Amino acid sequence: MQYQDFGTTGVQVSEIILGAWQFGVANWTDVEDDMSIKTIHAALDAGINAIDTAVGYGSGHSEEIVGKAVATRRDEVFLASKTGASPDGIRKGIDECLQRMGIDCIDLYQVHYPSPSIPIEDTIGAMAEVRDAGKTKFVGVSNFSLEQMQQAVATTKLDACQPPFNVFWRQIDEDVLPFCIENDIAVIPYSPLAQGLLTGKFRSRADIPDDIRAANKLYAEGIFEQCLDVVEMMETIAEGHGKSLIETAIAWTRQTPGITCPICGARNPGQVEGMLGGVGWKLSDEEYAAISDAGLKISAQLDFSSNMWGYAPK
Repeated sequence: MQYQDFGTTGVQVSEIILGAWQFGVANWTDVEDDMSIKTIHAALDAGINAIDTAVGYGSGHSEEIVGKAVATRRDEVFLASKTGASPDGIRKGIDECLQRMGIDCIDLYQVHYPSPSIPIEDTIGAMAEVRDAGKTKFVGVSNFSLEQMQQAVATTKLDACQPPFNVFWRQIDEDVLPFCIENDIAVIPYSPLAQGLLTGKFRSRADIPDDIRAANKLYAEGIFEQCLDVVEMMETIAEGHGKSLIETAIAWTRQTPGITCPICGARNPGQVEGMLGGVGWKLSDEEYAAISDAGLKISAQLDFSSNMWGYAPK
């Protein structure tokens, strides 16, 4: 495993962060706590030293499982969690988070989603309060637009930004990503595998799972078929390196200027093993550009105005 500077924090984190949404069980099937703990241990054993969770993952269940798994290995891992945008909720939530995880201070605390009804300065001001109280070392945001990022940094120092980003979701290319580069903010994108589309599991419309992903605009008729063409092109490139599609998608994300390290989920140790080959090698400049250009053509057809993460409005 290789490691990257986490913004200006002085901390180095692994080039892959383990995402913990699935450990919350809610919205997932066939997830068992014992296997979740084994998965976390497998990640730590492989050199992954950062885990990202949230109170929203099973109403805190994921935080509990992560805390239980790292209880005897706390010094090996950079822990991150996320909370809501309410100032009072942040002040109360941090104490509940620390209690669930069995720790006195979390490394990174992030606002999961901004609220249109709560001023950004109030939300970020509360985050600064819990940092100044010694309950978190660093403060970050997730799913923030450029304007919201600008308002946030005007309130306090931000250490991390967690946006959706992959070959097909490119909505941060021209604004949020350059802003983070300019302000030395670590960028830890989620969904680098486009919610399974870049695993190669979905080859026809019949393969699309009947869950939250069914509303993803990437699976819309006409778009999905274009995505499959990009998948096939990426698989050809992957074969030339002796790599899998998953490893190639992770490598492309890591290679994007400004990206610190992607967040990748895993439900069992085998899935952890399957993503480790995404580090330690690079695509050629020509390969990177070919994948990037192909994905950008699809991203340009998607309407992200209703949200940042590419879902059809309800």
